Amino acid sequence: MRPTIQSISIFVRVVDASSFKGAAHSLLIDPAAVSRAIKTLESELGVLLFTRSTRALKLTTEGARFYRDGVQLLQKYDEATQQFEAASAVPHGRINVGLAPALARRTIMGALGSFAEKFPKVEVVLIGVEDPAQIGGKGVDVLIRGRSLRQRGGRHPDPQGLVVRKLFESPLIICAAPRYLDRLGTPRSPTDLDRHVCVGHFTIEGDFQDEWQFTKLAVRENVKFVPRLLVQGAEALREAACAGLGVIRTRASNVEEELQSRKLKRLLSDWECGGAQPIVAIYRKTRPMPPRISLFVQHLAGAFQRYHVSG
Repeated sequence: MRPTIQSISIFVRVVDASSFKGAAHSLLIDPAAVSRAIKTLESELGVLLFTRSTRALKLTTEGARFYRDGVQLLQKYDEATQQFEAASAVPHGRINVGLAPALARRTIMGALGSFAEKFPKVEVVLIGVEDPAQIGGKGVDVLIRGRSLRQRGGRHPDPQGLVVRKLFESPLIICAAPRYLDRLGTPRSPTDLDRHVCVGHFTIEGDFQDEWQFTKLAVRENVKFVPRLLVQGAEALREAACAGLGVIRTRASNVEEELQSRKLKRLLSDWECGGAQPIVAIYRKTRPMPPRISLFVQHLAGAFQRYHVSG
């Protein structure tokens, strides 16, 4: 069997990144998928591409020659395919869009209708991503997620070889269902939350968010709690609150409809809830960028303007 363009592309990226892990990060794929691709490529070519006697990644003589030829092949392949897409008046093709748990599905669904009307020849495939290691196996072109933030110690580092574009930033609020508040009362200050059930949240990286920060003028209050319920994802937080299970902290955009319909009530509205992080689009650095991908990201940024706050 002849090597595929995909396997050659993975091999070239491994060499450029000087590691299997670095290539996996830049390609948004699982490191195990990179290892499998290289082994398959070596089997198809009948040669070893890397020496494995040391911890350092080093090309064999055959590997160096194949790298040189592979780079030239990929450049010609890109030129041959992109000139036709660029020449086409109507963007077309498929976009695999990964949705991380932090993003409420309804948020992006609202933007897809207008995108489909503008670009009817672009096929959008939505893929739920519950773990970063799943991304590669599902062939995600654009990952939509909340900006990565540790409970303590600041943000997770941005992935190498990728573009991270901010789409919008919605303020964090706390809210609860009226029936829950009928049972336990309405908190009037952050310290009142000590006697309430606060629903904990954990991120796609597994970081626990069980401490909330509040500010009001020069006053700062931190609320640390032991959650009776711990969930992942915007939908799970929203449903927990609607079920009367406790107080949640979430993006205002995630519960917009529930607040309007009074299924949920915003609490401590005179306090600012800290820790808000933007929703971002993450995609590979390629030159030139396929029009369908750049147009999709631009469309999302425009559609989400109503949620945007500066900062």
